[in-house]
Amino acid sequence: MKNEKVSIIVPVYNAEQYLGYTITSILKQTYKNIEIILVNDGSKDDSLIICQNYAAIDDRVKVLDVPNGGVSNARNCGIESATGEYIQFVDSDDVITENMTERLVDTMHIYEADMVVCGMRYMVLEGNRPVSSNDWLPQYLGKECVLSREKFLGDFSRILLYTVLLEGPCNKLYKREYFDKYGLCFPLDKELGEDFLLNLQYFSRLKRIVFISDVLYYYLQWGKNSLTTCYRSKMFDNQVSLLQEYEKFLRVQCVWKDENITFFYQYAVGHVVRCMNMLFDSRNDGEDGQIKAELFRILDNDSVITWIENAEWIPEGYEWLKDCVKNVDVGFAFDRLMDMSRQKSVPDVVVQETRQVYYPGKANQKMGQILRRVNSVLDNERIAKTIESLEQDGIKTTISKVGISCRYRMSKAIFGEDENK
Repeated sequence: MKNEKVSIIVPVYNAEQYLGYTITSILKQTYKNIEIILVNDGSKDDSLIICQNYAAIDDRVKVLDVPNGGVSNARNCGIESATGEYIQFVDSDDVITENMTERLVDTMHIYEADMVVCGMRYMVLEGNRPVSSNDWLPQYLGKECVLSREKFLGDFSRILLYTVLLEGPCNKLYKREYFDKYGLCFPLDKELGEDFLLNLQYFSRLKRIVFISDVLYYYLQWGKNSLTTCYRSKMFDNQVSLLQEYEKFLRVQCVWKDENITFFYQYAVGHVVRCMNMLFDSRNDGEDGQIKAELFRILDNDSVITWIENAEWIPEGYEWLKDCVKNVDVGFAFDRLMDMSRQKSVPDVVVQETRQVYYPGKANQKMGQILRRVNSVLDNERIAKTIESLEQDGIKTTISKVGISCRYRMSKAIFGEDENK
C-alpha cells in the first residue's frame, strides 16, 4: 500500500474548551503519515498556546497563527501550507475515529478515486449529556458505492437530498492536486455554506467518487443554543444565494433535467421552510412586526415563488405554502407558523420516500448505541497518556486547559461516567 502523506487542517477560533478532544483524536490515527495543520484564527483565549504545546510534543503538528479572518480564510491558509498528497478537514470542536484517515486513504487507493465520502454522526450535548443524535449515511446508495462522474452528477440532487453528506468538508478526503491545479479555495464572502460552494467546484472536476457507510466523523454541537440552530441576519439571503449557485451548477454540468430538477425543488423548499421556522424559535427575540417583515421578504422572493410553485412535494404540514405564495399572504403564514411554534409541533422537514431527516435536529438512535460508538472515539486511557506526556514536558498551561479538564468534561459529557471510575 502506498503511504502518501495526509494534511489534516483544523481551523481554530476560541476553542480552548474542546480543542484537546479534537487534537487527541487526530493524534490517535492508525494512519501515521499525517501532518496536522492547526490554523489559529486570531483566538482571544488560550487556543494558540494549546496548539503550540501540542506542536512541542509531536513534530507532525504544525501551527499557523493568522489574523482573524473567518473559517474560510483559516482553511485556505491551511491548504496553502499543506504538503500532503491528500487533504482532510476537521473542525476544532469535533472528534474523529482512530481509523478514519486510514479507511479513507485505503478506499481512495482501491478504487483510484478522486474523493471518498464517509458517514457522520451528529450529536447534541446539553448539560454535559448527549441529548440527541442523528446518523448521516449514504443509506440508499449502499455499503460502499463507487460512482463515475456521469452517474454521480446524473443523480446529484437525490444524493444531496437523501444523504446530507455533500455540503460540508469534514467527512471527505480530497486530492491536494485539485486545489493546486484549479486554484480551488473556500469563498470569503459567505457567512454560511461556503464549504458547499467549495465542494461544488471540486465535484465539477472529479472523475470518480466513493461513498462508504462507515461512521467515521462525529459532529458535536455543544448546546442547543448554538448559532447553527438560530436564525441569523442575512440567513435567508445567504440560503437563496447558495441555492441559486446549486441550480447554476446543475445547469453548467448539463444535468438540469428529470429527477435532478424534481429533487432540487424539494431540497430548496425544505430550506425555505427551515428559514421560516427559525423566525419563530424561542431564542429569537424579534417583535411580531419584524418577523412579518422578514416573512414578506421570503414569500415575495421570485426564486422562492418559483421553487414552491414547481415543487411536486411540499413538506408535510406546509402544503398551504402553494396557496400562500400566490397572494403573498403573510398574515396567514404568520398565524400558522406561530401556532406550530406555540404547540411545539413544527414538523421536521423530511424526505418523502424514506422519511429520513435531511438536516440536523432529531434523535433517531438509542442512547446506548450512541455511547458505545462514541466510546470508540476517545477513551480515558488515551487521554491519560496525553496528560502524562504533557506533564513530562512541563507544559502546565495545556495540562490545565486540555488535560485535567478534558478528562473530566469528556467523561461526563460523552461517556456519562464519573472521572474516578
